[in-house]
This record gives sequence, C-alpha cells and structure tokens, in this order.
Amino acid sequence: MTGSLPSWSPLNDPQLSADIRARLQQGDQAGLPDAQRDVYFLERYAWQEYPVKCGRWHVGEASAATSGSLMSGPWTKREWTPDLRWVLLLDPAGRQPIAAHIVHWWTEQGPDNRPFAPVSVNTASVWFAGDPRVCGMFTPAGNGHRAVFGYRAGKTGLKSWAEGPARFEKAAPLLAAQPYQDEPSSEFGPWVADHPQQPPRPKRFSRAAWQTSTPTEI
Repeated sequence: MTGSLPSWSPLNDPQLSADIRARLQQGDQAGLPDAQRDVYFLERYAWQEYPVKCGRWHVGEASAATSGSLMSGPWTKREWTPDLRWVLLLDPAGRQPIAAHIVHWWTEQGPDNRPFAPVSVNTASVWFAGDPRVCGMFTPAGNGHRAVFGYRAGKTGLKSWAEGPARFEKAAPLLAAQPYQDEPSSEFGPWVADHPQQPPRPKRFSRAAWQTSTPTEI
C-alpha cells in the first residue's frame, strides 16, 4: 500500500487499513500471500452494494462427537443447518443470480460471550470489492471496517496467491463467461431465503445423504 489513495478506496477506512498493514508486517510467511491477495482487490475495486441470498441448507451429523470419526458413516443421524459461508450475489438491477461464493466470515462475541457471524440468513445485501463473477472482498453492508476474501463456489484454486495475481487474471475471463448454475448436491440443499423451513431430515441409511460434493480447481 503505497502513495495516496483514491477517494473510493476501501483502504481509506482506518481500521481496515491498519488491519491489512499489520498482516503485511507481522512476518507470517504462511499468511503473507493472503494479505497480498486482499490488498490486490482493495486497491483496485471500490465497495459496491449487492443484494444477496445468505446461507444455504447444509446436511451434517447431528452430533459433533462422531463427526469425522471412525464412528461416522451412512448410519449416523444427520440434520440440516444453515451454512452462512454460502453467499449468492444478485444483479442490483434485475436481482438475477450472478454467482455463488464461499465466504469464511469472522466471528464476534455477543453480550453472552457466544460467537456469532456478522451476517445471518436475513442479510439482504453486502458490500463487495472485486469481480462478482469470480472472487473478491466481502464486508457486511455499511461496515467496511473488516473484510474477508470470498471466491466462486467450487473454484478453490482462487484462494491461493502464491503465484501472485497470475492465477486470478488468467481465470477471470473464463469464469466470467460461465453463467450461474444451481448445481444439485447431496450435501447442500436450497438457499434459506428460498426455503426458510428446514428440509426434511435425511434418512440415516441414505447413500445420497452420505455422499458429498467435491470442490474443483480452476
């Protein structure tokens, strides 16, 4: 981050700028590419408000005790919960879907010391800085003090910045040409905004309830 910033730059926010600067200077070589990635988008894109659908139903094990253990399997009791990492950006003009993104929101502490996300299934819009068809930075509408990176669902390779912006700049035109498709998945159900009621509990011995989708590289 060098030189004067244009008036539209998200980095004019003192808290966000200080957070980014600290990440660049803390000497964490593992986290440095992520910080450089975030700067790339925050220096090149202004915040723009997009209407969204926030949260998609996700089927998982009802008990955290067996999750991921040798005891888990198609016999394990499973249930649906909202997954707030899923954010569907909509066209501000026609409210048509642009692309679904995976956003790992930060958590905050409530008055009862319980952690909570800065968004909910009722969130109607967010601020975004980047290419809405590919990836970029997210913050709750009206916030701008903190921001997190999000990428088009299934395109996990966009998270890596070890090669600098080369991967993004190569993939952007290809992904931008791909229209949004709500691909079926045994692991994820409908958007909560479209289906506020929890889907029927999956059958414990259902093969479909046990299978999961696999993210793809770019």
